[in-house]
Amino acid sequence: MDKCPICSSPAKIQGNGKDYDNYSDYDIECFRCGKFNIIMWKHVYNMKMFKELEEIKQISKYQIANISGWIRENQGIIIDKIKLKSLMTLKTPTVSEKADKIFKYLEKEFPIAGLEIYYSFDDLCKFRVINEKDEESWGIPDDLLPIVGVGHIVSSEELQFIWKEYLIKTKKLISSERPRIITPAGWAYLESLRQANPESKKAFVAMWFEPEMEKIYDGFIAKAIKDAGYNPIQIGRKEHNDDINDAIIGEIRNSKFIVADFTGNRGGVYYEAGFAYGLNIPVIYTCKKDQLKNVHFDVNHRNIIDWKNGDDLYNKLLYKINSTIP
Repeated sequence: MDKCPICSSPAKIQGNGKDYDNYSDYDIECFRCGKFNIIMWKHVYNMKMFKELEEIKQISKYQIANISGWIRENQGIIIDKIKLKSLMTLKTPTVSEKADKIFKYLEKEFPIAGLEIYYSFDDLCKFRVINEKDEESWGIPDDLLPIVGVGHIVSSEELQFIWKEYLIKTKKLISSERPRIITPAGWAYLESLRQANPESKKAFVAMWFEPEMEKIYDGFIAKAIKDAGYNPIQIGRKEHNDDINDAIIGEIRNSKFIVADFTGNRGGVYYEAGFAYGLNIPVIYTCKKDQLKNVHFDVNHRNIIDWKNGDDLYNKLLYKINSTIP
């Protein structure tokens, strides 16, 4: 088995036969990162580590954990040198954020109350962290590698702490005795993490108020939202007597999800997307393809719908809504 060029975990690597001058295109299926596509130097393939990283800077164990976790959350993404450099700036989640990521993953794997969590957490052994001088494989059971990826985990000690001390002993979200199951308190906590407005049919649209973009909104964004069964809200079209900022905040608070289009790189769109994200309201990110390079690095690592024209945006947005908004 090959090694993942990002985290060095066991992986299947298959070339696509696509060549870009000095680059080649590979599909990666990593135990830890999951599935993604990478464009890298032709001479890199079959090397133990992704040497191209050395041309950017030495990559740390924390960056590896963050990049691997991000890929897990954005399966099928294409990674090139520019994207990789951007991902190296990702913020490391807090311990509680890592625990929530792992716990929500376990819910997806064991969605029925009472199912035993059969991952080999209790048999977790110590393993060496990948760093600049150590290219050894992780001495950790293969079934736990997806958990390591999901949780942005850096060491076996951190994984043990989150599992035993945080999820079991302190939060009591997992039973302390075998069989390990999600407890009633765990299911109640998961319910508290659900999206803010499950019954809402509103979808707020944050975008650039420019004539051509208004046409895109009318002909394609609003149409996709309506065809998915929701009511689009664009603050420029809504009658109100309130302060514009109060009206925006109120509409976002009452929406089931928002669509944030970063074409034009408007500051208000960043604010509105961040506000919704902080309220646990799903955000669908979009941007015209030729302007993706202008999107700020705080957002450009998100899974952004890049669109070429109105029809392309309509089709991609409708699919995204239907596949990700419950």
